[in-house]
Amino acid sequence: MQRFGSTSPLTLAEGTRIVLNGRTGLVYRSTARDVELVWDEWSDADTGEVHAAISDLLSAEEVGKQLGAGRLCILELPGHLAQPRTAVPAAEAPRPKELQRASWRECYVLAAHQLLEDGTLAPRRASFVEHREAIIGLGLQEDMRRAAAKAKGRAGQPIQVSRAPKSGEVIYRWWRSWCKLGESALIDSYRHSGNRSARLTKDSESLVREVVDMRLHEERPSIASILESAQARVRLENRLRKQKDPDAELVPVPGYDTVWRMIAQMAPIDHAVRTQGMDDAYKQLHTLGQGLKISRPLERVEIDEYTVDLQTFLRLTKLDQFLTPGEKIALGLTGKPQRLIISAAIDVYTGAIVALQITTEGNNLNATLRTIEMIYLPKDDFVEASGAAKPWPMSGHPQTIAFDRGSVYLSDEMYLRLSVAGITNLAVPAGKPFLKPWIERFFRTFEQMLLNRFIGRTFSNVVLKGDNDAEARATLSLDDFLFWMTRWIVDVYHTHQPETLGRSAPLIMWERAVAEMPPVVMADEHHLRRAFGDRYLRKLTRAGVEVSRLHYQCRELEDWFLNHADQTVEVWWWHKKIGRVDVRLPNDTWVTAHCTDEQWADASYDDLAIYLAARRAERQEDQDVRDAAIVEMDRDTERRGKLRGLLPLAPTPEEMAKRTKEFRRYTYVPGERPEHPAGDIFDDVVAPFDAGAAQIARQSHPDTNAEPTAPSIPDTGHAQEQPGMERDILE
Repeated sequence: MQRFGSTSPLTLAEGTRIVLNGRTGLVYRSTARDVELVWDEWSDADTGEVHAAISDLLSAEEVGKQLGAGRLCILELPGHLAQPRTAVPAAEAPRPKELQRASWRECYVLAAHQLLEDGTLAPRRASFVEHREAIIGLGLQEDMRRAAAKAKGRAGQPIQVSRAPKSGEVIYRWWRSWCKLGESALIDSYRHSGNRSARLTKDSESLVREVVDMRLHEERPSIASILESAQARVRLENRLRKQKDPDAELVPVPGYDTVWRMIAQMAPIDHAVRTQGMDDAYKQLHTLGQGLKISRPLERVEIDEYTVDLQTFLRLTKLDQFLTPGEKIALGLTGKPQRLIISAAIDVYTGAIVALQITTEGNNLNATLRTIEMIYLPKDDFVEASGAAKPWPMSGHPQTIAFDRGSVYLSDEMYLRLSVAGITNLAVPAGKPFLKPWIERFFRTFEQMLLNRFIGRTFSNVVLKGDNDAEARATLSLDDFLFWMTRWIVDVYHTHQPETLGRSAPLIMWERAVAEMPPVVMADEHHLRRAFGDRYLRKLTRAGVEVSRLHYQCRELEDWFLNHADQTVEVWWWHKKIGRVDVRLPNDTWVTAHCTDEQWADASYDDLAIYLAARRAERQEDQDVRDAAIVEMDRDTERRGKLRGLLPLAPTPEEMAKRTKEFRRYTYVPGERPEHPAGDIFDDVVAPFDAGAAQIARQSHPDTNAEPTAPSIPDTGHAQEQPGMERDILE
């Protein structure tokens, strides 16, 4: 009640009992404008009519008017009620933790009941104590069976089993309550234990608040010092009260939790910094403004890397024939199960994934460049290969790309590439993932919605991992992972509408945004080649320059080859367009050279790899037949050579003389042969055989006793060979 004895509008406090015109009632609700009350049952003395209890409403003006006129009297005030009403708490459903504890007790109760039926156990406390081990053994078996059934379908998860009861008396009490009240008796009442009412009075709370407010302005004082100051202030207050009135009520002395809770109420930022540290407190309590203001697609793109918590067999079974051993080693496709690293790019305006690359550790720079390159390129081939139902039309020139401050993103190579492409490199501060939340949220969704569907997952720590051997359980190949990841992005992620008000699915957002303002498409191959191509130093030859077994030539290169001594040039080659290269001459002049083979004019390196793989397959085809023919030919030649020993192939003296003449035809020894009259000394004829030749002739004709004479040789006008020449011939 606000005022008494006034005709102004008044209200009555809840719980006030009044009498108005001989009728009593109780106020159960009070507002600033009216009072709700319940009239007691009463009987009219004049007519004898009995009126039942009924609720009524009195306005504040009516209450003030009746109270001022003396017709309304207050019988009892809320603070002086003899028996204050207490609200009866409504029955609450058991909580999951309570049901879990009840199931645990039931395991041992059922074990004891089974032993009672078998006759092993008697329904006495002493028997329960005596056979405690038998009861606990059966109870543990039942508990493990229930835990295994609960964990069914989650392979690799450890089974959680609670500790057994400490004594047989506890099991005996559970069993007796279970026999009387059933399963409901096993549900404990821990929720009602403890004193949940406020221990401090208003005076004590005001004193503690006064001390905390005074000490918080200091340089981060410790909680112990603030607690000491609060306790000293309360004890001083109690001594002052005792001096004034020995029977005065003392103020409770606060504890550590009270001071800590008071700091959390008065200074939540300071409390968060003390308990969690500055970084975590900043992540949780920093305020958010209106956020990014993006007006068109690809105005801001966020790129980050994510280590996939999945053991995947690193082999491309469908593309293995198109990769050389060096390319397999560079990509890490060893066939062993490993974890992958995904480099993804997301458009902030539409929330669509505009690029995605997968690599292994140690190849981060190349993966980042290929990710940025993929933003420019169409992705129809990926959709066709994966069999996705929806398109993947997101491509164009990004205006700004937001990176974190990783070593790859801050390298000189990355800055040079982005500057050539005309992209703004926005490096957000380290340790602030909320500054690029779109890509962070995508990776979280990627892990929760896609990776959880595969077998062979790894975990971030040994506690979550448990006994799970991810490498032994790996069953997914890289082909399958790429297939399902593409299907999930195109058909699931891009078609899912987020819960954010005003946003649609990424595919719908992109189509709507492109219809209003199409993104910039960079069609200049020179910029793309210098931004995402590879740089080589090549020696200029008369065939031009050679890259990947292809020759490139143009008129400028021909002129430079013919007129300059420095033949080393810088070549920029892009794997998406291998029909042309950009060449920088030593005088800093850029020229474009075309492939001399026109079939590669609009081809890519993938087309070249497929062609080379087909050539290798052609060479390998019927290789066994060719090898068998060559080996058989060599063996036949060797066999025929051995058969020649059956023929008289030793040379006759005439043949030997003829061979000697031919072999020495162009031999000139100064002082042994005179010059030809015509001056040509290389047309001599070999002299007749000497005694050595005659000896050979006698060995060839043993039946001839006479000395053989040297065969007559026509006189050619040359002198005979000098004596001693036979030694040269024999030697």
